[in-house]
Amino acid sequence: MSSTLISVSEEEEETRRVTAMVDPRRNRFPFSVVWGPLGCLTCCMPCVGHMGIADSQGKIHDFAGPYCVGVDRFMVGCVLRYAPVPGAEEDPEAWDQAIKRADDVYKQRMHNICCDNCHHHAALALTESGRPHSLLSAWFLCCLGGTCNCGS
Repeated sequence: MSSTLISVSEEEEETRRVTAMVDPRRNRFPFSVVWGPLGCLTCCMPCVGHMGIADSQGKIHDFAGPYCVGVDRFMVGCVLRYAPVPGAEEDPEAWDQAIKRADDVYKQRMHNICCDNCHHHAALALTESGRPHSLLSAWFLCCLGGTCNCGS
């Protein structure tokens, strides 16, 4: 009986490890802040783009417009840059709950391109997870400290 318990535990660990792998083809970036271009606007001003935050399964949550938080349908399509958040994988349930709390807040908010946008949503999720961030620090984390997903 104990060998069955060990086997189940090993199986759960393997599932967690496999699901926590980055998979650009499926747009999965577990425990990461993600960023994508906003068409012509990003061409004119390369620092402008759309940000989201991925849960433990890699599903991206993003504040996509007034009272709208998208889950697993990143508003701009594919991710261009991503930054895994150090230590987030240590407690997947807490990470997912922090994102859920940020989602719940932003489902009640009007979108404002300058003052309350997708970057603020990601920053709130990071803050809720015990990693205080602002719009700018979340952008720096992803865009300057992240990995380019070009050609994947």
